[in-house]
Amino acid sequence: MRGAARQLGAIVGSIGATLLLLLASREPRQLLVRRARLALPRPRESATGLRLAFLTDFHAGGPGTSTQLSRTALHLLASWRPDLVLLGGDYFDQGNMVDTALFDELARYENVFGVLGNHDYRRGTTNAQAIVRFLEARNVRVLRNEFVTITVERQQGATGTIELIGLDDPYTGYDRPEILKRPLPPHPRLLLAHAPSVVERLPVGCADLALFGHTHWGQVRLSPSRTIGLLDAAWYLDRWRHKPHARLQRGWFWEKGMLVYVSAGIGLTQLPFRLFASPEILCLELDPDAHDPQRACDDPLRYIRSSTVRHTLQREERR
Repeated sequence: MRGAARQLGAIVGSIGATLLLLLASREPRQLLVRRARLALPRPRESATGLRLAFLTDFHAGGPGTSTQLSRTALHLLASWRPDLVLLGGDYFDQGNMVDTALFDELARYENVFGVLGNHDYRRGTTNAQAIVRFLEARNVRVLRNEFVTITVERQQGATGTIELIGLDDPYTGYDRPEILKRPLPPHPRLLLAHAPSVVERLPVGCADLALFGHTHWGQVRLSPSRTIGLLDAAWYLDRWRHKPHARLQRGWFWEKGMLVYVSAGIGLTQLPFRLFASPEILCLELDPDAHDPQRACDDPLRYIRSSTVRHTLQREERR
């Protein structure tokens, strides 16, 4: 009986492992477009209707479908018609710049801002500066511990104004979070940075919304927790590089008096697959009517009403 039980267990284990491998190879071909109506904690009528798009961790030239996913993400962006496009870093895998027209489509948008990630610094500061010049040639303004006030022209002559803060990469230590000590402006303030590890060093109430990437949600995620652990591939990558794990890893949070989103990103690194951490882009529309007063003030779902569209790469997109 014990021999039969062991044999049955081995068969079940083999089937389970095969199913996980199939899922892991299929998931990087399915890009999630997360669309959300967002009520900021400090509602501002002047910002109502502004459309933001957040894309991060492209890893162009990286393993698997990284480049194809990034191309599809930028193509799908056009249908959202964003007023503001925000980029979270890691444009080229391992900082290895490849000859590509992938990012050329960004030039069509008037307001595109980005920050650098740890892969952008992987080959040194000179290479990072080359990546900055590459992006600037495509109408992307790269913020490195800088503030910028953006006024977007709206329909019928109306305008919407936000303040954007872009921190240089926290993972490699180039960030300066102390610049967020300045008082909040009357219009919304957005914080953009690559790695969520910087949250621990931010002043309370320093922004209305913060957007991060870097974590890939673990990329191979077998833990149900919103923090990474021994069941997630990213845990080992951080340990390998002797870096502390960010406390915030996946999805929406309420932290330091602001809304925080940590994106799974688009591309892949080190491993050519994902599991339970689908690649994604985030499309936000500022709308005070998304507010749900029945929920607690520190519950992110009080401010968000979202939906998800799944786009599967077609055969020609995977070439």
